[in-house]
Amino acid sequence: RHPVTVKKDSVLSTSIPPAVRPWLMLAAALVLIQAIPDASAWLRYDRAGVEHGQLWRVLTANFIHLGWGHLVLNTAGLLAIGWLFAEDYSLGEWIFILVICSVVTSAGLHLLNPEILWCVGMSGALHGLFVAGAIALLFDAPRLGIGLLIGVTAKIGYEQVAGAMPFSEGIVGGLVVTDAHLWGALGGLAAALVVRIWRRNNRRL
Repeated sequence: RHPVTVKKDSVLSTSIPPAVRPWLMLAAALVLIQAIPDASAWLRYDRAGVEHGQLWRVLTANFIHLGWGHLVLNTAGLLAIGWLFAEDYSLGEWIFILVICSVVTSAGLHLLNPEILWCVGMSGALHGLFVAGAIALLFDAPRLGIGLLIGVTAKIGYEQVAGAMPFSEGIVGGLVVTDAHLWGALGGLAAALVVRIWRRNNRRL
């Protein structure tokens, strides 16, 4: 008799949905980026740098953070969004949404917040990802989707009137640019609508 071997799946493959794994990889990449010495100097949104042609900063600013506390807060948000919404869009669609949210966040700051000279962090893009996920739920679980959109709208509205949430600046270790959350959310709305239109047109082909 030959021994019977049973192939055991890894813990990663059995306990984590496949759609969530790219989100874990992105979280790991954020940790690695944060560990690079002087990464912020090269990656952050810098108004003067952008005006001198350093356009990559419009995107890369979203992937570097003030410090480890800031990173942990945003990474937790990223993973929560991935766990909730990962399967609502394809990987390619999520990449598109992330890029749009990131660029719109930085572009909004550059064009509409001239007082902001530099900025780092993913929170603006995270608000956009959350909005995009909630919009997807409107078609499958409309009550939940509406509730989430009301919640994120209320949060952004509060920040526009009263400023940052009481606990956030202590964790982040610096000033929270609340307008970034607004621009990111608008980017997520626009990106989600583009994806819906693209899907509908694709079905007609």
